[in-house]
Amino acid sequence: MYVIRDLFSTISSVATLEAVMVWGPRQVGKTTMLSQLPMKSEIYLDDLHLRHRAQTDPEFLLSESALPCLIDEVQYAPNLFPEVKKLIDRKRREELHNKKSLTTLYYFTGSNKTLLDLNVKESLAGRCQLFTLHGLSVNEVSRAFPDITIKQILIKGGFPQLYTTEQLSPIHYLNDYITSYLEKDIALSAGIQKVGEYETFMRLLGARTAQFLNVSDICQASRVNHSTVNSWIHLLVQNRIVDLVTPYLTNLSSRIVKMPKLHFLDLGLCSRLQGHVEQEALWNSPQSGALFESLVYSEILKTRDHFVRDWQIFTWRTKDGAEIDFIVAQGNKKLLIEAKLGIQSARPIVLDPEAKKVFTKDYELIVVTAGGESKGLGSETTAVPIKKLANYLLKYFET
Repeated sequence: MYVIRDLFSTISSVATLEAVMVWGPRQVGKTTMLSQLPMKSEIYLDDLHLRHRAQTDPEFLLSESALPCLIDEVQYAPNLFPEVKKLIDRKRREELHNKKSLTTLYYFTGSNKTLLDLNVKESLAGRCQLFTLHGLSVNEVSRAFPDITIKQILIKGGFPQLYTTEQLSPIHYLNDYITSYLEKDIALSAGIQKVGEYETFMRLLGARTAQFLNVSDICQASRVNHSTVNSWIHLLVQNRIVDLVTPYLTNLSSRIVKMPKLHFLDLGLCSRLQGHVEQEALWNSPQSGALFESLVYSEILKTRDHFVRDWQIFTWRTKDGAEIDFIVAQGNKKLLIEAKLGIQSARPIVLDPEAKKVFTKDYELIVVTAGGESKGLGSETTAVPIKKLANYLLKYFET
């Protein structure tokens, strides 16, 4: 079974440059999604023989490939990029001479942003359009599997294969993912030598999702120095494993905590790092509220990136401890969001005095819950179940 991705409709409906890069973590469905487009040839660089040919004779390999061509895991063959640039420039001259419109010639996938950034920026600037594919969003999962529960999503995360192949164990799958992708592919490509310390760091980070980031605390617990921990966090942010949400800062208030808030982008992965093995135990654990808050952040981010929207996402905490989980902004419009795991515990949002000074117009207040229906909470706040959050966001910022 193929889960229809929101990004697929975006790529299919917008004009693109001659090359399209879809990047994101491994196993989130990049190749499967692009394979739905009409390709005339495909090159899979997980194949060591093809990878060798791509590195040693890229011109010959590309000359054999009919267009449009899909090149999978392109970061493994950086020598391809200058050759693709030459072919695109030649095609541009031909089409300009013949007064033809430009078409997409190459579709790339990549899963290691550390290796991709330099090559794309240097060789394909102005020739390649970049899209980000995350794991499945709640919107995508619930559309494909209407009976899915948030409990299941917190255990499985956003990996398509865990939904389309029922016999797979999420625990074994995610253990393998941590070992093969996080601890080998990403870490080794970045030259990390302290593998044992890095494993400890990952688990410490998993326990801190939806918390304001205290690097010194992680350094003390992991016995790793400050600069190393910062570099490892940067690596995970760059590869879209975690994100740091910056505070909403304004001259109208000097009482805002400037520390960023940490969120994992795949909550199945985060749950596994925390050691959870069973969904009911997770649901009743002290970590469930934080995991749900990060799931809400992940849903906002995935909606923004998969529909290619120009939203900024912030958090808010005053020195007195008043918080707003998320502030989503586009132009002058803002959506102030609280995440509440319990449906019955959802209450109207009451802005703190500092927030009242800053947010005076062009905003709405919503509480995102794990279930239930959309409904009013008091005169100013709306409760929105997370399965309907994507549609709510899109509608709000398009009006």
